[in-house]
Amino acid sequence: MKKWLIAILIMCFAIPISMLWYKTQKLSLSLIPQKMDDVWNIHLTIDPKGDVFSVTFPVPKTNEFLKVSDERIKVKGTQALVEESSDSKLVTWVSKKPISGKVSYSARIDINAIPTFKMTKDEAITYPKLFKKYLKKPDLTPEEEEILKTLEGAILEGKETKSQLARKIFYYVNEEIQRNIKFKTIQDALNTGKGSPLIKAKIYTYLMRRHNIPSRIVALVRLPLPEDPPVAKHKLTFANEVFLNNKWIPVDTNRGHFAERPDRYLVFYHHYEEIESSLSRKKLTYTISAERSVINKFNKESYRQELIKKDSTILALSFYKLPLPMQNIFALMVIIPLGALVLCIARNLIGIPTFGMFTPILLTMFFKETNLTFGIIFFLATVLIGIFERYVLDKLYLLAIPRLSILLTLVIILLMLFSFTGLDQYFSIQSHISFFPIVIVTTFIEKFSIMITEEGWVTTFKALLGTLMISVMSYSLYSINSLEVLMFSNPEILLIVIGLLILIGRYTGYRVSEFFRFKDLVKQVKVKKNAL
Repeated sequence: MKKWLIAILIMCFAIPISMLWYKTQKLSLSLIPQKMDDVWNIHLTIDPKGDVFSVTFPVPKTNEFLKVSDERIKVKGTQALVEESSDSKLVTWVSKKPISGKVSYSARIDINAIPTFKMTKDEAITYPKLFKKYLKKPDLTPEEEEILKTLEGAILEGKETKSQLARKIFYYVNEEIQRNIKFKTIQDALNTGKGSPLIKAKIYTYLMRRHNIPSRIVALVRLPLPEDPPVAKHKLTFANEVFLNNKWIPVDTNRGHFAERPDRYLVFYHHYEEIESSLSRKKLTYTISAERSVINKFNKESYRQELIKKDSTILALSFYKLPLPMQNIFALMVIIPLGALVLCIARNLIGIPTFGMFTPILLTMFFKETNLTFGIIFFLATVLIGIFERYVLDKLYLLAIPRLSILLTLVIILLMLFSFTGLDQYFSIQSHISFFPIVIVTTFIEKFSIMITEEGWVTTFKALLGTLMISVMSYSLYSINSLEVLMFSNPEILLIVIGLLILIGRYTGYRVSEFFRFKDLVKQVKVKKNAL
């Protein structure tokens, strides 16, 4: 290897490694911004009616699954009293005069991931005195008592463990009682098979307590997902928690979750019976607003501020100094060289055939801008167009420009058909439908048709499969959030990519596929050597 080439390779690896060392050791920077949990701004507004001197309402409490900060609960003319138990929190607004206006509570909520609880064999346990309230039998009418007793005889065998009881009762309430807010009594719910979220939670709790298993009703709010339509106001909904294996296990008979609770459910109170009288007051109305304040998983803004404080020339080479729209563009672009690296490894070292170099990369960008599911469906549909074009347009002996224009028209018709059939719902960014498929697919169809003519069906479909395989592999790089943020925060790593590409480009040995392709020839050579 020539000395100047060695010097280039050394520079490609030494410069980025030196910069990374300088950032971490001298500037005490992390290689990527710190990860962030979901952050929400919660606002609660309570509107008491009539001569009310105090209002009590549950609010979230810091625990291992969420952190509450920046609370604001004082309102002019009232005094806010906070009462905390081991797992819940109440705020009471008190005034010497009737409360004439609305009272409010707001806070910042950092939500951590909630694990799935593993159920093991039941353990013998003596419940402490504080569990007495979770075992208290409710005051039911004789009709309700009789209908619950009949239900137990129908769904239980009498030999179940506590865990088996919890599951059997969960399956019944979840599957056999449909959610309907019009039915608000146990008797109506069990007779009609319909009940409100609260009454379903009550049925589950009461059945568990009848078998001496601690259970409680949880008041919570379902936070919206990014794809959900915007909802200005939320109401409390209800689920359960049952004490098994020395821990409280979440149970949701309304949404079908046992021993798990999705992160988007924010618990306001862990024992609804303590606050039922306050929430059911006719002279009280409330609204809850929830707005996500942090969507990304990495705190890029804090990382940018940290770069500015260091007052280093590193900031001059950072994408973080660019306007936000340009940052989004480069965040997408920095992964493209990694996709090119994957392509070079696949073609030069493994020997996977493709339709040129740019087709797999452009196809990867198509998947990224739309959706992998839609992209593959659309890609396969274009293959059918290529086959159609091969048999029909070839017989017309058209010139190149009219031929490509017809292909362009066919692609547009295909997009229209996808829209008419509803398949365009897979698009994540609708504005890109006008140019990405047209630019990529039209050129691909022409290459596909030419390759069929020149090299035959077998070779063409091998290249087709290889192109799709490499595009999916490159697309998977975008699913690694930490990799994208690492490349965006440290663009000097691209020099390492160039160094690796130089090494791959200098490789002249056998590809992996050639060991399989020429295995018969290798055997013949070995036989001749043994014969000699």
